[in-house]
Amino acid sequence: MSSINEVDPINLGSATSSIQIPAIKYKSGNRIWYALTVPYKVLGKFIQTSALKKKNQKIISSEIKNRFLDRKHKNEIAEYIKNEEEFTLPPITLVSYEELDFRPYSFGGKEIDEKEAINQNGSVAGVMLLPIDYEFECLDGNHRTAAIRDLANEEPGYIADSNMLLNIVHDNRAKKIRQDFVDVNKNAKPTTASINTLFNTRDTLSNIVVDLIESIPYLKETTELLSTSVSKNSKDLYTINNIKNAVVEIGGFNSQSTKTDKISKKLETDENLKNRVEASSRMFFKALSQNVFIKDCLENRENTPSIRSKSVITTGTGIIVITRLAAYILSEFENENEQLSEISRLVNFDWSRDNPLFSGRVVMQDNKIINSRDSISFAVTAVKEQLGYQLTQSEYEVMKSN
Repeated sequence: MSSINEVDPINLGSATSSIQIPAIKYKSGNRIWYALTVPYKVLGKFIQTSALKKKNQKIISSEIKNRFLDRKHKNEIAEYIKNEEEFTLPPITLVSYEELDFRPYSFGGKEIDEKEAINQNGSVAGVMLLPIDYEFECLDGNHRTAAIRDLANEEPGYIADSNMLLNIVHDNRAKKIRQDFVDVNKNAKPTTASINTLFNTRDTLSNIVVDLIESIPYLKETTELLSTSVSKNSKDLYTINNIKNAVVEIGGFNSQSTKTDKISKKLETDENLKNRVEASSRMFFKALSQNVFIKDCLENRENTPSIRSKSVITTGTGIIVITRLAAYILSEFENENEQLSEISRLVNFDWSRDNPLFSGRVVMQDNKIINSRDSISFAVTAVKEQLGYQLTQSEYEVMKSN
């Protein structure tokens, strides 16, 4: 272990057998912190993590400083490390209840004034001495530590050459430690669904969506990539997640009830399905550019907000409705020319919010769009009937009741 060496306690004045770890001492938030790295294979030996909550376990409030371990979350991290060769894990934040034995490096035999060095340079390099049985308490990184410890014990090959950066603070105030835990987690903002779709190149479905947007010029120009919704005054048409829902529907899945990770796994393992979804999605969105509302938005970009406000098809709800119908067409017609012809009929349907067919289904009295499962299902069935397609018995019953 290059960063950890056992030290002769006599030479360094330590009372017990210790290990020596290169470290940096720095000041942040009016407290002194230490940064150091340790190999993954020994990480679990230095950190006390919380346990799984046992059934009917009595909780003593004064003893709680962290949340209980979530087995599922821990296992997900372990699987991520195993599946991603170039994995990325953030540093782990720890608390030490005891003062830490840090010794700054000396240069030319001259002792370093730690306080002065930190004030001038922000940090000072040195060595930390830890008793070989020392344990920190985990402030942030509980599940990461537990996952890495499991791998070190059971499948060490996955973490053999990796090292973890630790940030450590000395504090023995239970209330402050609890507050630190809240602050760390409160300030860690989860990534949005849009960001996950755009950046998650490991996910097959996300890759299809991003490649689709890149390959269709008008989508590349008019898709909101970061936000979860298109703002009222935006010139964009859809969000990246609207496009994702559309691809899911075209693939024959229900975007409102099927988890996307399950769809990704199916696409990953079924090359024919993946190729079909990619080709069908491109065909549909090329045809969609001929819709009167879409054409108007593309030709009159400044008027896009006004045009969108009059259309069903330029909404997240509308794109689900039309692509669910497109999936039906693709499954019913095998001939490509027939598919294109029927998709064209679908695209050129009256998707105006003034169309009485949508009233009370996806368009409310105030002209606003609703996106409940039932409203979308009712709209899909109504358009399907209007286009002359045969309804199932359950769809027929729905139409009778609406």
